[in-house]
Amino acid sequence: MLMLSRILTGFLGLIARLPLGVLHGIASFVAFLLTHVVRYRRKVVLQNLRNAFPEKQEKEIRQIARSFYRHLADVGVETLKLKTMSDKEVLTRCKVDDAGHKLLQEKHEKGQSLIGLLGHTGNWEWVPPVVSLQVPHLVVPAYRPLKNKAFDQLMLQIRGRYSHELVPKNKLGRAMVRFVRGKDPFILGLIADQTPRPATAYWTHFLSQDTPVYSGPEKLARSLKLPVFFVALRRQQRGKYLFYVELVSEEPWKLEEGELSARFMALLEQEIRRAPADWLWSHRRWKHKRD
Repeated sequence: MLMLSRILTGFLGLIARLPLGVLHGIASFVAFLLTHVVRYRRKVVLQNLRNAFPEKQEKEIRQIARSFYRHLADVGVETLKLKTMSDKEVLTRCKVDDAGHKLLQEKHEKGQSLIGLLGHTGNWEWVPPVVSLQVPHLVVPAYRPLKNKAFDQLMLQIRGRYSHELVPKNKLGRAMVRFVRGKDPFILGLIADQTPRPATAYWTHFLSQDTPVYSGPEKLARSLKLPVFFVALRRQQRGKYLFYVELVSEEPWKLEEGELSARFMALLEQEIRRAPADWLWSHRRWKHKRD
């Protein structure tokens, strides 16, 4: 099994050398398979969309689902392409918007580190390259190791190209102590829209339903005393994105418990409603119910 995984990851490494236009052509075929042949998590996708947008007609729900599969396939090949993409091509395909660039530059000039919270919107895997090439902060993404060792190594290679350091989530606390004691301002990137255990979650109303939210990012922001920003990589057209930044809280340690999480989820919902097909609808986000 391990040998098969290594062969497959080696093959994917060769595929990554193809031009992105060719990879997008492959993605279109993959999207067709996911939609009409494999029907990848189709029931989950449609039910999530119906619950999130009860005001939408079934025809529109199914159109969003089809667009979602195309977007998911694009994110897959674009993530793979990151293994061989040059800095020049990254910069031609991704830009930090002017207001966000000014805001982050000012933080760096003050020697201030920060936490960037994002969801699975746009192309989340391209966020580290965009930031590291256009913002002077050290880029420190947190990640969850994959169970398959071969694929985990492939993703580490891809994600590590434009990261100062990749930090496993189970070692985040110790790493943050080290970075806070250092001299260089950094951005800690946290994807914060996964499904937590209900017992440890903060609950809020998100996309028309009760939703559990990880309390970890909020606790981390309080303990480190770092400002928190919402970030998103918005798709402008196929293979081209704009990096968007918005302040969530300058002093999160002064907020009431749960307020930071509520603000983040509200901004994430706005982002999803702006481009409904560009979120990860195949994730079983609402598998837990509030007692």
